[in-house]
Amino acid sequence: MKRVWPAALFLLATACPGPKQFHLSGTVTLAPHFKNKTAPPNAMLFVVVRNLGGVPLAVRRIVNPQFPASFSVENEDLVVPGSFPAGPLEVSVELNSHGRVGSPSRGDLLGAHPDPVEPGETGIHVVIEREIPGAALSVPPQVRLSPATATAVSSPTVSRPAP
Repeated sequence: MKRVWPAALFLLATACPGPKQFHLSGTVTLAPHFKNKTAPPNAMLFVVVRNLGGVPLAVRRIVNPQFPASFSVENEDLVVPGSFPAGPLEVSVELNSHGRVGSPSRGDLLGAHPDPVEPGETGIHVVIEREIPGAALSVPPQVRLSPATATAVSSPTVSRPAP
């Protein structure tokens, strides 16, 4: 009878696991051609975890990063609290001073881990190696431009209409 209790406790523990923990960690470095570039004041480094379809699953924000910058993405960084993303996953980073992730602007720096990763992986190395030279106009879907405004915005010489 004494041997039954340890077996029963083991089965109970494995059948009712505690809350799942999401974790990814690693380091972000700058490519050699960015070594002399200084981050602007109040710069923000975003570590973004996406599924292979490109859907963001977790975002970690690091204010005023010092490179090499260590990161750890945890449960509190999940876009949907209580979810537990399954792998494989993509890890990318954005460094900017405007504080918006997913909408790159001129001068923002980007990088991505070259291979998919699995939840729980450590030692992920991401190199910031690309700068956005310019960004296309992004109009939120709820904003509708009139044909005249759309033409003026897309033309190379923009003149503002009188009020």
